[in-house]
Amino acid sequence: MCSKLSIIKVSFIISFILLFSLKLSAQSYNFTNYSLKDGLPQSQVMVIYQAKDRTLWLGTFGGVSNFDGREFTSYSKADGLSSNSVNSIVEDNEGRMLFGTERGINMLKKGKISTLYLGQVVTHLLKDKKGVVWGLTEHQLFKVVKGKLVFYPFKNKKISTIKADRHGDLFALMSGEGIYKLNGDKWQLNQALPHEMQALAIREILFDKQADNKIYLLAYQKGIYLLQNGVSKLFFQNPDIDTYYSLEQDSKGNMWVGSERGAYLISKDGTIIKFNGENGLSDNQVDKIFSDAENNIWISCFSDGIYKYEGDAFIRYNTFKGQNVAYPISGIAADKNDRLWIGTYNRGLFKYDGNQLENINLPDFMGKKIYFVYADKAKNVWISVYNNGVWKYNGKQFIQVLKPDRYENSSIVEDLEGGIWINGPIASTYLKDGKTQKITGFDGYSSCIFPLSKDSILLGTSKGLTLIRNKKADPSFKIKQLDNVYVLSIIKHGDNLVFATLGDGIVTWNVKTKAIKRYVVANGLNSNDIYSLAIDYRNQLWVGTGRGINKLTFNKAENGYTVFRDHPLIVECNQNAILPYKNSILVGTITGLVRCKVLTSLEAKKNPFIHIQEVGIYHKNDRSKDLSLDLNGRGDKFYKLNYSQNHISISFKGVYLTNPESVLYRYKLVGADNDFSKPVPNTEIEYSAIRPGSYTFQVYAIANGQQSNIEQFSFTIVPPFYDTIWFKVMAFLVMIFLIWLIFYLIFKTRERKKFQLEKLKLKEQEKIRKQTAEDFHDDIGNKLTRINVLSEILDKKVDGAEKEQKELIKMIRENASLLYTGTKDILWALDPHSDNLFEILVHIKNFGIDLFQNTGVEFKMEGVLSEYQKLHLSMEFNRNLTLIFKEMLNNVLKHANASQVLIMVIETDHNTINILTTDDGDGFDLGSVERGRGLNNIQTRCKRIKSTFEISSIKGKGTTTTISTRIPVTK
Repeated sequence: MCSKLSIIKVSFIISFILLFSLKLSAQSYNFTNYSLKDGLPQSQVMVIYQAKDRTLWLGTFGGVSNFDGREFTSYSKADGLSSNSVNSIVEDNEGRMLFGTERGINMLKKGKISTLYLGQVVTHLLKDKKGVVWGLTEHQLFKVVKGKLVFYPFKNKKISTIKADRHGDLFALMSGEGIYKLNGDKWQLNQALPHEMQALAIREILFDKQADNKIYLLAYQKGIYLLQNGVSKLFFQNPDIDTYYSLEQDSKGNMWVGSERGAYLISKDGTIIKFNGENGLSDNQVDKIFSDAENNIWISCFSDGIYKYEGDAFIRYNTFKGQNVAYPISGIAADKNDRLWIGTYNRGLFKYDGNQLENINLPDFMGKKIYFVYADKAKNVWISVYNNGVWKYNGKQFIQVLKPDRYENSSIVEDLEGGIWINGPIASTYLKDGKTQKITGFDGYSSCIFPLSKDSILLGTSKGLTLIRNKKADPSFKIKQLDNVYVLSIIKHGDNLVFATLGDGIVTWNVKTKAIKRYVVANGLNSNDIYSLAIDYRNQLWVGTGRGINKLTFNKAENGYTVFRDHPLIVECNQNAILPYKNSILVGTITGLVRCKVLTSLEAKKNPFIHIQEVGIYHKNDRSKDLSLDLNGRGDKFYKLNYSQNHISISFKGVYLTNPESVLYRYKLVGADNDFSKPVPNTEIEYSAIRPGSYTFQVYAIANGQQSNIEQFSFTIVPPFYDTIWFKVMAFLVMIFLIWLIFYLIFKTRERKKFQLEKLKLKEQEKIRKQTAEDFHDDIGNKLTRINVLSEILDKKVDGAEKEQKELIKMIRENASLLYTGTKDILWALDPHSDNLFEILVHIKNFGIDLFQNTGVEFKMEGVLSEYQKLHLSMEFNRNLTLIFKEMLNNVLKHANASQVLIMVIETDHNTINILTTDDGDGFDLGSVERGRGLNNIQTRCKRIKSTFEISSIKGKGTTTTISTRIPVTK
């Protein structure tokens, strides 16, 4: 169970009532005041200046203060000012702030104040198009050149004020004479003052922001004059005003005048509104009025600090015929006579008929807590009273419909069939045709009710939604995105059901597509706590939030809502205390009633502005090397950092003076982040252990759904030498080389071992060959010699008459001789000393000499060089090459009928040796002669030793053969 106080909180936010009259009561315009309690150092602001970072600089009698919309940062004499009385402010092109004081000029740079000029009072500091700073001291005009004051000679005439027009041109008003313009470096008379104005004490000059030929002059005690095309006329004067202090023009072209009796707004159509203590401003004198870059109007009131005018889109009503009625509002309804019924918390029920505000003094209502006020379709007014049930007013009398119950009823609605649903925290009561029915069975505490169809009602509860179908809770109905979301109000807008939630913003559910969308502060809402919803006659959606009132329009192209940008009214709205009334929306808040204009003039509002304030760079190992960078608008500069400077903090500030509380930030580090962060309120981001590489930090502010400029800081972190690309490439190449070297050494070792093994094998083979040759020679050779000797002995013993026996003995001796000759060839081949080219060629030469001896054929061999002894060859090569030439020379002897045979050995440039064999025999036709077995054998043996064989022959002119070989050298 919950207490009654808890039930009250479920029903609506407790508020203070405000009584009003739409026609006769005093209007209270929306101003936001900043004073000592907010951090202003002194309450008398004499000058307002806006820097390029959009912050305001305020000169007071207590020093100077910088205001970003939320906080004041102040400087005084204790910080280095020559005087606490600051009269004028300007920012130079270097981003330094110059302050004109009672004792000269001070300069603020990087948080430190120095003295530029020490002397008399300095006023009207301004900057020309070239960035040169000008000012006045004792009515004398000067400019600042290299930190020194250079006075402009005007022949002792007094300059009362200087001002820039909308083009940035600088003008100076010379008392009693006229307006001078700065052309280049010279001041020239631009417009003389009419005779009737020459005696006036002109305090300010203002150039019209829309027309070049209009100049407004503020005469200290006479009023405002308009000087147009050389003709002057009185623009504004009020007999109640003794002194005029300031003059400004807003973005709409309206004129603002500050006086000792408040501020006056003079519209372009001539309408004049006076702002003072009765309608939102102060009764004190207005010293300065300033229009900032966002088109806000700032008003300095003597002893009250500064006020920001929030416009007239929202007007509060807090008095009625001089009576203060600041009490709470819990509900608003209009009856059939358009009379307003206003429920309040602890002040009962009020009725307003357009002329008179009446407190219903019946005992059942007097001083009671009113939970809701509601008008049904018949314009009967329903009222829920604390501890006194539910009442209905039918236009004549009050009738109690429901008796007091354990829990109070906080919301009511009429369904599509005329039934009345009255909602309590744990039960709903259905009334129709005098019958009453209780409906329970829903989760959470009910806070609002909405008729969905003829048989269906939606309940908004602390745990989401409950569908009541045919008077029973339907557990099958779910909108997942609203589970455990506190729903405070429901309304239908087009195809969308709009849900006001506590802490989750606005949620919309399209009844056709079932699409869900959510709108929060980042989309422009003043707060994520939404208490009330209403639709005006222009089909615009109004929402009362915990920090003001928002208007939304539906964008068909984007199929979503856009939050209307307007001056925020910082008020806390009450649950369901909202009513479309005539051409306005009435909203109940904790400070009273607010009337919202449905139609407001569209004003060009600037987006928020952001700048990076400072970048902190921290060294990984040496804190003495930490750096702090003041970008001062140099966000496009690229910074190179050491790899040890990889810890960075970046502070930034977004300025949106229109609604500073709505400013959020989105940021990303290009090179590390894929997208911008979610909106956050943080104004400082820290990155640690950033890897080497190039990065760009980007940040922008969002406020009221609008995006600022994107500010950025680009930097690169230089990697250590061991982390650079070239080092990695070199390391990779070295690694590849080492791997190659390892494998190379392994292969070389293997090859060396293999070579050594082969060498050992060769030596062993040589030994075997040599031993075999010796054994063969000693054994076979001796036996062949013995056969030859024995055959000769036998031949002598056989009688000469025995011819057959003699012939056999001769054949035995010849074969033995031939066998001996062949044995010599085998022995030569087996001998390792024969394994070189020289020995092979000599062997072939000797074979040719022996073959052609006594045959009548002249044989020669040329080109056999002794250096060929170094070319060691394999036994296989020796054997095949020897057999090739034996076959070839035998063919020449048998078939060529040659008289000369020549073998030439020729060494070529391609490490090959060509051996040419030429004879002058008969020759033959290569095309008609079949290749014999001899030529085929020669061709086969050449292939074995990887050599080529070519033959050319011309019938009657001899034959030439060429053997070309790459000598396979062995060591």
